[in-house]
Amino acid sequence: MLKTQTFKMGEINRKELIEYFLKIGGLTEDEETFKGPYWEVIVGPLIWTEYKMLKIRHVSITFNVEEDKFDDFIAAFHLNFLRCGG
Repeated sequence: MLKTQTFKMGEINRKELIEYFLKIGGLTEDEETFKGPYWEVIVGPLIWTEYKMLKIRHVSITFNVEEDKFDDFIAAFHLNFLRCGG
């Protein structure tokens, strides 16, 4: 059974996300849907949101991962995109 969850990733370049899913073995025909052996990920378009004078970019990502592998897959994904501010 697949577990599905959608995340909004702020200030991460869409190209970086695509490169990550290709690097971990994902295949794609359209650079939107990536498929691996037990997972499928849909990477949405880059969207800009304005908060007064601040513009923030974000990308929505929908994960469909086999339930027993979901937590490890998401943890590895988040660790790869961990950012520290300063």
